[in-house]
Amino acid sequence: MTDPTIATAGAPARFRGIRVLEVLRTESVTPQMRRLILGGAELAGVRDDALNLKILFAPEGVDDPGWPLEGPGGKPIWPKDPVRPIVRTYTLRRFDAAAGELAVDFVLHADGEATRFARRAKPGDRVGVGGPGGRNINPADWYLFAGDHTALPAIAAILEKLPDNAVGHAFVEVPDAAEEQVFRKPAGLALAWLHRNDQTPGRTTLLRDAVMALRWPEAAMRPFAFIAGESATVRTLRAYVRDERRMDRRQIHAIGYWRLGMTENAYHDHHDNDRDEDYFKTRREELAARGLLAEAAH
Repeated sequence: MTDPTIATAGAPARFRGIRVLEVLRTESVTPQMRRLILGGAELAGVRDDALNLKILFAPEGVDDPGWPLEGPGGKPIWPKDPVRPIVRTYTLRRFDAAAGELAVDFVLHADGEATRFARRAKPGDRVGVGGPGGRNINPADWYLFAGDHTALPAIAAILEKLPDNAVGHAFVEVPDAAEEQVFRKPAGLALAWLHRNDQTPGRTTLLRDAVMALRWPEAAMRPFAFIAGESATVRTLRAYVRDERRMDRRQIHAIGYWRLGMTENAYHDHHDNDRDEDYFKTRREELAARGLLAEAAH
């Protein structure tokens, strides 16, 4: 079987910074959360030691995207519209090397490119994946997690990997009880679901009120805070834990996933600080370690 990432006579190689997988199946985790299970031969070598992935998928109306080609210096040469793939940052929700499966969860609450893709995705659809990458969770004596519905995949993935003796609090704002999920977490880490009900996403004070009412750990304990979701809420909580609670900046991971009043495309184009190149570098380093990167240059 021909490796599409290796150049053939007269044809450039596909960009080596991504792996191309296919949708094996889809699952409805909750009414507003859809899981895509990805797999394929190129899944070999994936690590699950980082939180995020770059997901490349076909624009609406395109059956299969045009993948970037290998350019000078290992840089991608992107195809032009309309086949240029959409690129978004998502959480590596779960990876099962034995089963050859990688799971990514999509919130279906907005009318954006990623939501439309998740709704229409079906077995056999091809998806490009870069990474994993992004900041890791620092060791701590006490953990704080605060996020809205969009942050739930990340919070759940982190909680499942924390040591059994981890302690702290997690607050997750969801539309209603139907969006609560069951997943593994340390017994000493309290999880509270905050129901938004009929309130507009991004306009509630549920997360802010919960975090500010929380009894903080003793000064001798080293805390870590993960805060994610709507941009303004994240900024407010980041300022609170940094300025009021005097947390070390290195122990705060705060990231806005979206902004009230801004479309998904606009937010991604102007405020996604996870550089695509960092994730593509991960794949290239993995291939180099396996002795496969040099092969692609011929």
